[in-house]
Amino acid sequence: MELETARNEVIAAGKRLAANGLIIGSSGNLSVREGDRVVVTPSGMALDAVQPEDLAVIDMDGNWLTGQRKPTSEVQLHLAIYQHSPEACAITHTHAVGSTAVSCTCSVLPPIHYTNLYLGGAVHVAKYATYGSKQLAENVVTALAKGTSAALMANHGSIAYGNTMAQACERLELLEWLCDVYRACIPLGQPRVLTPEELTDVMRMYRSDRYASGPQQAN
Repeated sequence: MELETARNEVIAAGKRLAANGLIIGSSGNLSVREGDRVVVTPSGMALDAVQPEDLAVIDMDGNWLTGQRKPTSEVQLHLAIYQHSPEACAITHTHAVGSTAVSCTCSVLPPIHYTNLYLGGAVHVAKYATYGSKQLAENVVTALAKGTSAALMANHGSIAYGNTMAQACERLELLEWLCDVYRACIPLGQPRVLTPEELTDVMRMYRSDRYASGPQQAN
C-alpha cells in the first residue's frame, strides 16, 4: 500500500464513522500503518472534514515527518498497539456514547452475544489514565493482551485494530453495538453471559464449511 492509499483510507473511515454516529467533531483518531510509516489524523480537527494534506505521517518512533497539521495527541497509543500487535495495520478510536458509557461503569464487557467472538471474546476496559499519556498507551496494550482486537478505555471511549481499515471500522462498530445491547439489558435485569461451552459451540459452527469466513480469535 502506498501512503496516498493509506491517506484515502483514513479519510474514508472518518466519514464512515461520523456518518454512523461514532465520531462527533474531533473526538477520536484514526491511523493506517504502511511499513515503518503511520498516517494519522490531525489534532483538533473534525474527522469527517480532514483532507489529505491535513494528515500527518510519522515514523515508528513518533517523529513527525510530513503533514500540514500536528498529529493527534494519541500518537503514543497508536504506536504502542502497532508495536504490540504486528498484525495491526489500522486503528480506530472514538468517544462514541455507548462504549464510553460502558467504559465508565464496567471493568469488562462480557460475551452477551455470540458476535463478541469477532472481537476475540470478552472486551476488557483499560484502566484510566490521562489522554495522550504513555500510561494510557500501556494500559490499553494490557487490555488488548487479554486476546482481543478491541478494548474499552475507562471514562474515555473505545479502540479497535484490524489488518485493514475496513476491518478496524467493522470491529469498532460491532463493539459500539454490543455496548448498546448491554446498556439496553441493564434496566431489564442482569444480562445473561454466554458460557465457555456455548462459545465453543459457536466457534465450531463458524469453522464448518458453511461459516468458513466467520469470526476468528483476534488477529
